[in-house]
Amino acid sequence: ASGWLATAGLISNMNKVPFDPRPPTHPSGLRFGTPAVTTRGLKEPHMRQIAAWIDRVLISKGEEKTLAAVRAQVTQLCDAFPVPNEARQ
Repeated sequence: ASGWLATAGLISNMNKVPFDPRPPTHPSGLRFGTPAVTTRGLKEPHMRQIAAWIDRVLISKGEEKTLAAVRAQVTQLCDAFPVPNEARQ
């Protein structure tokens, strides 16, 4: 799942879920951090959109057309809200 998300431009970490019997080398959870999002100045409505993209990617089970469509939308949002240091360059 994290690979599908990465292909769509949505980065996550694979993490162990508490009480999961799987070994730490095969984590079953995903972790999403917000610093990269808030640094760009994104707010709650944008978080809802990102959550919808995550849902769309996971429901598609990695379908290439969906990943490409989401990636285009993610790129458009990132272009509209560049990282502050990127904006100065």
